[in-house]
Amino acid sequence: MTVKAFFKSKTFVCIVVLLCIALVAGALLSIMNDLLFVDDAERVARTVNNIYGQAMDYEIVYDEQAEGQVIFAQTNDQGQETGRINNAYLLADGNYLVKSTGLQGYKQGSVSVWCVAQFANDRFVALSDVSVADYDKQTLMSKFTKSVLDGFGGNQPYDLSNHLVSGATYSTNAVNNALNVALAYVKTLEGGAE
Repeated sequence: MTVKAFFKSKTFVCIVVLLCIALVAGALLSIMNDLLFVDDAERVARTVNNIYGQAMDYEIVYDEQAEGQVIFAQTNDQGQETGRINNAYLLADGNYLVKSTGLQGYKQGSVSVWCVAQFANDRFVALSDVSVADYDKQTLMSKFTKSVLDGFGGNQPYDLSNHLVSGATYSTNAVNNALNVALAYVKTLEGGAE
C-alpha cells in the first residue's frame, strides 16, 4: 500500500475520527473539571453546613496534607497503624470538626469519617454528628446510617460490631478504628491543648 492509498483508506479515516473524538472528549473533561472542582475549603464549609444547617467560621487546627506527616495515629499490639487524623478544625461554637481515617477494613481498605467533638468549658463531652466521608474497598457501607454511627460511643470507645452492622465485619472494624482515633485525639484537646 502506498502512502497516498493509506491516506484515502478507511483505516486512516478511522484514526482521524478517533483522534478528533479523543481531543473533544479531553477538552470537555478539562472544562467540566474546572467548573465542578470542589477545593478542600469548600468541602469543609459544606460539611459544616450539613451538620449545623448554616455556615460557620472555623480555624484549621491540623491538616495532614499541609503538615506533610501524620502527627496523630493509633497502632495495634502488632505495631500496625489502625487509624489516623486527617484534619481538625476549631469551629466558632467551641466544638471541633474532625476527619479521621480507620484502616484494616475489608481487603485492607479504609473508611474516613467526619465527626463533631463537643466541648463544654474546655472539657470534651462526646462525639456527635458522625458521617462517613469516604471509603476504599469497603462493602455494605449503606448499613452505616446516621442513627447507627451517632447511637454508640459518645465519649467511650466505639464498638459497632454488635449493633445493626452484621455482614460488614471488616468495614465495621475500619469504622471503629476511625472513630476511636478521633476519640483519642479530641481527648488530647481538653483544656485548649493542641
